Amino acid sequence: MNYREVRASEPQSPWEGWVRAFLKLGRFILLLLIVPVVYVWCENPIDTQNAMRVKLEQLKEQRDVLQSDRDKLLRRMEWIKNDNAYLEMAARDRLHLQKEGEFVLRF
Repeated sequence: MNYREVRASEPQSPWEGWVRAFLKLGRFILLLLIVPVVYVWCENPIDTQNAMRVKLEQLKEQRDVLQSDRDKLLRRMEWIKNDNAYLEMAARDRLHLQKEGEFVLRF
C-alpha cells in the first residue's frame, strides 16, 4: 500500500478541487433532503392532540343528545305500556280517532 503525505502548502491538482466541491454540494443536498424528513417525522403532537380533543367534545355532545332522545323514547314506551290516559290522548290528538257516537269538531 502506498502512503502519500499531503501537505497544506503543496498546490492541489484541479481534479481534487472539483472532487471537494462535488462532495460539499453532495453534503448540502443531503442536508436539504434530511431536514424535511426530520420535520415530518418529528411532527408536533400538540396539534394532533388538540384536534383529537375537539373531536372528543363533539362526540360527547352527540352522545348527550342521543341519550336524551333515548330517555324520551323509553319514557314514552313506558307510558304506552302502562298509562291508559296517555294512550287515549295519543289516539285522539295524534291519530285523530274518536269513540263511537262521539263527534269531534276541529277548527
